[in-house]
Amino acid sequence: MSQCIISALLAEAEPIINYYNLEKNFDYDYPVYNRGDLTIICTGVGRDNVRRVLSDYFSKMLESKYYQFINIGIAGGKKGECKIGQCFVIEKVFDDKSEIVYGLNNVFEPQYSSNHITTVSEPILDGGDKYHWLVDMEAHEICSVIGELDHLNNLVIIKIISDYMDLSKKYFNSKKVKDLLEINLLQIDTMLNELREHQ
Repeated sequence: MSQCIISALLAEAEPIINYYNLEKNFDYDYPVYNRGDLTIICTGVGRDNVRRVLSDYFSKMLESKYYQFINIGIAGGKKGECKIGQCFVIEKVFDDKSEIVYGLNNVFEPQYSSNHITTVSEPILDGGDKYHWLVDMEAHEICSVIGELDHLNNLVIIKIISDYMDLSKKYFNSKKVKDLLEINLLQIDTMLNELREHQ
C-alpha cells in the first residue's frame, strides 16, 4: 500500500521531506516529492488550490485504490481545549460554506487524541468564538476530491495546533510551522507505520 501525504504549505511538508529523504519530482508544476511508496504533495492554501492540484495529480495516478491518503497540516484550535503543538486525528469535517459533513474512519482510536474540524474561507483571527472545533482552510475540499474518487475510506487527516485563531499573519511564519511539524515527526512516523500495517 502506497501512501500519499497532502499538505497545503511547503513549510508543513519540509520536515517530512527531510525526515524520509524524499526527492523532488519535476514532472509536476507544483511541489511533489517521493521515495519508494511514499509521496508528498503541496497544494497551496485554500479550496481552489486543493481542487486544482489534487485533480491534476490524481488524473495522472495509476491504481489509486492502492493508496492511503493522509492530510498532514496545521490548524487553529480553541484556547483552553488544546495546546499549541498538539496533534489530533480528525473524525468529522465541516465547512463554513457547505452543509455536507464528512465522517472519517479513525483507525487509531483511542490511542491518539481526536477532534472535528471546520474548513473556513479566510484565516480566523478573532479567537474563533463561533467555531466549536478546530479550523483549517483545506480539509473539507480534500475530502470532497478524494470522495469523488470513492476513496474516502482511505483518507486520514492529522492536524497540529498552530494557534488559537488569534494570530496576525505578521506573527506567523514558515519557521514556526516547520518547528510544529518537527516536534511531531516521531508521532507522525509511528502513525504512518500503523496505517501501513492496518491495510
